[in-house]
Amino acid sequence: MAELYDNIPMEVEDLLKDIKSGKLGLPDLQRPFVWKDNKVRDLLDSMLKGFPIGYIMIWSAPEDYENVKQIGLNEKNYKRSEDLVIDGQQRLTSLIASMYGIKVKDKRFKERRIRIVYNPLEAKFEVWSNRYEKDPLWINDISKLFEADDRHEATKFRREFIKRLNEYKVSKEEPKLTDDEEITIEENLNALLDLKDYSLPVLKIRQKADEEDVADIFKRVNSGGQNLNENNFIETLLSVYDNDVHDKIMKFCTESRIPLDGTSFNNIIDVDPSHLIRIAMGYGFNRARMRYGYKILRGKNLKTGETSEETRKENLEIFKNALDLVMDVNNWHAYLNLFPNAGYIRGNLVSSSYVVIYGYVWYLMGKYQYHVGPLELRKVITKFIFMSLVRQYYGLAPESSVERNFADLRDVKDAQGFVDYFNKEVELNFTEDFFTKTLPDDLHS
Repeated sequence: MAELYDNIPMEVEDLLKDIKSGKLGLPDLQRPFVWKDNKVRDLLDSMLKGFPIGYIMIWSAPEDYENVKQIGLNEKNYKRSEDLVIDGQQRLTSLIASMYGIKVKDKRFKERRIRIVYNPLEAKFEVWSNRYEKDPLWINDISKLFEADDRHEATKFRREFIKRLNEYKVSKEEPKLTDDEEITIEENLNALLDLKDYSLPVLKIRQKADEEDVADIFKRVNSGGQNLNENNFIETLLSVYDNDVHDKIMKFCTESRIPLDGTSFNNIIDVDPSHLIRIAMGYGFNRARMRYGYKILRGKNLKTGETSEETRKENLEIFKNALDLVMDVNNWHAYLNLFPNAGYIRGNLVSSSYVVIYGYVWYLMGKYQYHVGPLELRKVITKFIFMSLVRQYYGLAPESSVERNFADLRDVKDAQGFVDYFNKEVELNFTEDFFTKTLPDDLHS
């Protein structure tokens, strides 16, 4: 069997240069950065001590995409990423953010800096706080040293650091640094700069590998047996191959968390990119299982099993049109306003994000595909929301339950049939036995 990947050690500096130039696609620069800053500190400390920090996995970008745009940083030499980072995104984001001052997004999609400080006398890292800002024993942001090195001014940086520290010592009536201490500072600053030469084992998966091969390789080499899910693939492809769509998704997600009129902000759900992808896939292709999403965007015809460039373009257009309806703020708020009507005024009262996600799919299908009247649509979807949350309708196997809904709706041909179907689902779950036995027992327990 032919090899699906190559093992190519690469130095940190080369990887980060490729990210900054756009040659290597790093979608995590656009996504919320989930690591705590102390984990970034520990990563740098492990590297300084020569400890291994794991594999980086990249995937040669498929050639069947023509309209490829840039992601990540502003100034790029490559309009098309040659490779995509599949595993190691958080580590590489940590390094480029802490060593070069690149901003990341927090869980609320706000940009922020990761500042790591360094004591060159002790070769010690810490997370920045006010106590280190003017402490002469510490470099208050390691990116300053790397910036100085890029300007070929590392020697000047070292001399100024030693000068400031000696001035501080004199002001405190303490002895100046000894020759040995100055040598230690120089050695430890050089050791910090040498992190650019740290060699990382890189698995480069070849272009011919499909998503199942990549997922299998990922799971086998990942020490925790972690799975690479479909969202990883879809978000990575969107961020690299249709950045306009990806930017719109990220903007919608960001604004859902910031109180501002005329945006996606709401009190029910903090929107994640995977939510929007699920809704668009559901509305556009009547699919709930995300494993189909990647295949669809790669140009697979789910009926024939064949993959083609023509189908890829058609599928992407369907996805983008669906996404336009999904992210229309008038549709969005008209739907979310049904939750207070159902008795849910805050997101912490909503027990299942699947109800929010797929309730919106049903709302859009009722409005645009079945042309249900506005009043009737609001009434039936509100009842369905209430029932779904009370009965945990999408509790145990949400994707299977939604696939059943889609299968049932294939036989529904008109507005009345749509309304009757969802009213029937409510009736089947809100039985007399539920109100007289199940609900009282649940409340009692």
